[in-house]
Amino acid sequence: MSSFHYPPRPGPVRAARQQAICQGILWLLLGFTAILSGSAGAFLAAILPRPILPPSLSAEEQAAFRPDALRAAALDRSLHILILGLDRPDPALSGTGDQDRFNTRSDTILLARFDPQARRITVLSIPRDTRVRLPGFGVAKINAANVVGGPALTAQVVSQLLGGIPIDRYVRLNTEALEALIDAVGGVEVYVPEPMHYVDRTQQLFITLQPGWHRLNGKQAHHFARFRHDQLGLGDIGRVQRQQELLRALSRELLSPAVWPRIPKVLQVVRTHLDTNLTWAEVLSLAKFLLTYGGDRMDLVLLPGRFSQAGEFATSYWLPDLAGIRRVAATHFGLEAEVTPIPPQHLRIAVQNATGKPGMARRMVQELVRQGYAQAFAVEDSPQVLPRTEILAQSGDREGARQVRAAIGLGEVRVESTGVLNSDVTIRLGRDWAEQLTLGRNQAQSL
Repeated sequence: MSSFHYPPRPGPVRAARQQAICQGILWLLLGFTAILSGSAGAFLAAILPRPILPPSLSAEEQAAFRPDALRAAALDRSLHILILGLDRPDPALSGTGDQDRFNTRSDTILLARFDPQARRITVLSIPRDTRVRLPGFGVAKINAANVVGGPALTAQVVSQLLGGIPIDRYVRLNTEALEALIDAVGGVEVYVPEPMHYVDRTQQLFITLQPGWHRLNGKQAHHFARFRHDQLGLGDIGRVQRQQELLRALSRELLSPAVWPRIPKVLQVVRTHLDTNLTWAEVLSLAKFLLTYGGDRMDLVLLPGRFSQAGEFATSYWLPDLAGIRRVAATHFGLEAEVTPIPPQHLRIAVQNATGKPGMARRMVQELVRQGYAQAFAVEDSPQVLPRTEILAQSGDREGARQVRAAIGLGEVRVESTGVLNSDVTIRLGRDWAEQLTLGRNQAQSL
């Protein structure tokens, strides 16, 4: 049984026209969550001029792009949207039809919640190696669900994994979508933490990226996201973390007014790379929601779990942590379940020194232990120097991260899973922490 709540289906001619123009804007809205601020009606009126719309559209469809239609749109309930980024078609698994390019394994699996009550967007990253049971097919990695049962089966499996939460719509994107979008906006600024070199001639994959800050074009960003051979051996989880970093980087680019004139080009470039069952009313409501609330209200969460051990299974898996998933589903996806806060003495806090000065992580761990955070620990220093301390709710525990911020008196709290894997909260110490220590020491000497 499908987990989707499908809208009434339009007639075939109208559906074809609707699909053609819907595809032009949905990747911008959902593909990698481009969030813009400002006046929604005026903005869409500016970026969607009449020449973009096919002349064959009906008067009703043309009217959907008027500013007054956008002003009337409203997201009146939470909406869960399954987003699948797909591998290139496998000739052994696909036929020759037009839709076969969407019937491939899922390279990226995201579940996005648009919550008008909390005015937040939450994006859950589900590793493609997650071990699940596919109804009618048996145990497999979750990335096979789209091959054997399409988005309906994938939604059913994801819904069951998260305790039965409903999944309302889906968006499927082929491999060219990300590259096309990033090239259309002029690239993204990303920090590459280590040399990334990998060659796979069977997939025509040639990755060569050097450490440091770079403006990556579409192909380079795709390589950044796909790289699996990081020094920490995180494999698929490292890929998930880099996908989250790209989400942040892309939203920063689209917040820039300099990019706005390029939006019509973006729409034209990506329109053929997308398959969805979103309705017109939902597209307009999501557009207004995205344009009204800024990128600071986006949370990025990783499906709780662990790597399988050598010899545990015949192949490697990401094994779901059911208790952790229940906590994430209740905190971020509306699952009706009681959640007990993690007490400070049980909160696992990883501290990484990004100040450029040695010994700072050890000093912070001492301070945290003094305040009752008994499971604080230091990790290897970051090669990147940060001006400001970052406090990451690695496991999705925003309140726990806020408590840590209150305890140390500085830092920006973000919900994202780009920190240390076995932590609940990751602190990346910036220069502001080193400056605070120096100021405190100078004040003490002056007394």
